[in-house]
Amino acid sequence: MYRIDYRYLRPKKAAWLKRMYATPFEEKQELALWQGKNATILPLWEFPEDEDLLFGRGGVVDEAGDYVPLSGIETRIMNRYPFENPVYRDEKVVYCGYLVNHWGHFLVEAVTRLWYALEQDPTVDKYVFFVDKGEERTVKGNYKAFFQLLNIWDKLELVNTPTTYREVIVPEISFQCMKFYSPKYLAIFDAIADNVTVDPSWERFDKIYFTRSQFAGNNNYEFGLEAFDDFYRRNGYAVLAPEKLPLEQMIYLIRGASEVASMSGSTPHNMLFASNGQKLTILERLVTNDDHQVCVNQMRQLSVTPIDANFQLYTVDFCGPYMLGCNHLFEQYRTDRGMVPPDQRFTSEKYRNACFRQYMRSYRSNYQYRWFMEDWYPEIADSLYEAYADNYPYFREFLDGDRPFLRSHYFQPHYWKAFLRRILRK
Repeated sequence: MYRIDYRYLRPKKAAWLKRMYATPFEEKQELALWQGKNATILPLWEFPEDEDLLFGRGGVVDEAGDYVPLSGIETRIMNRYPFENPVYRDEKVVYCGYLVNHWGHFLVEAVTRLWYALEQDPTVDKYVFFVDKGEERTVKGNYKAFFQLLNIWDKLELVNTPTTYREVIVPEISFQCMKFYSPKYLAIFDAIADNVTVDPSWERFDKIYFTRSQFAGNNNYEFGLEAFDDFYRRNGYAVLAPEKLPLEQMIYLIRGASEVASMSGSTPHNMLFASNGQKLTILERLVTNDDHQVCVNQMRQLSVTPIDANFQLYTVDFCGPYMLGCNHLFEQYRTDRGMVPPDQRFTSEKYRNACFRQYMRSYRSNYQYRWFMEDWYPEIADSLYEAYADNYPYFREFLDGDRPFLRSHYFQPHYWKAFLRRILRK
């Protein structure tokens, strides 16, 4: 059974997360299959009118020209579109869906039909994914390793134009976020882990922290990451950049660790490769809770400690900017566990204010004077305000306009007036 320690989240965000875990999440033992002759696989094509679809149209059309509903994913990819003169292949294939080019989405959305690869069907010629219409895609790196470890690399095919096959099998997806999952979904990751060949040179670590600092680099969206690299290194964790690890080694490290810590986002989705019941610490970058991670935690029965280690002030999209740091919630977590603090330069007011300046420059650059709003933000308005109220005291003088924090402010009369008011008060 999964366990969540809510003590280091802001109260309203914690309450929202509890409601997410209380949402019915069905375990399906049996999954459906559709099978048809002369069916056509349609690559992804976006239509402006399909605002309710994250990706667009695509999937499978049967011999009569009707869309096969099992080939779509609600709110993601659905429906056919007009096409002419499809390519024909005299092959029996398994339809696998859209090969999204993002590692996190790949794990939780793109591979959910690959449970059929474990059925050992010798009559299958190919496992077919579609990409964007006309797109040229090369599968490489950990994506390639995933298919190799699943023993289907030599049968993998991508289509970017309507393609008709002699016979098409459409497996039902084995996981849909916040709705259902099948043990067959986890079996995909277990099979891959079982096929890992261990290199004798690999070192095993008891505790791991997966950093984002090397991935974020100079992206001008995430500030304060180096404080956590320093903190976890001082507390005996191996600080590793997951994007630089070969898939086999990453799986080996995850399964060999007693605890994994990670910044929130796609990185903790890699715990799909974990053994059931492992410990996971998540440093929360966002005010929102990650629904896919909620499901991963439940499916793998993880023991999870989420920490609101952020200084978020404004509503932003999923690119940020984000300001991270050792706030009072992180300090409580550190104290409760008897862990040593990071170097004092990362806990100083000077460092925090430097991150704040970078954050505000990035926010102004990306949003100017616009208040960013997702259509579902009103549902979590209390959590958004809670984060602002919690972080406001750290930057009160800057936010109230009493102290300049950008060079341009020194040319604005308002800050000179504020300076004179401070002098007169003294």
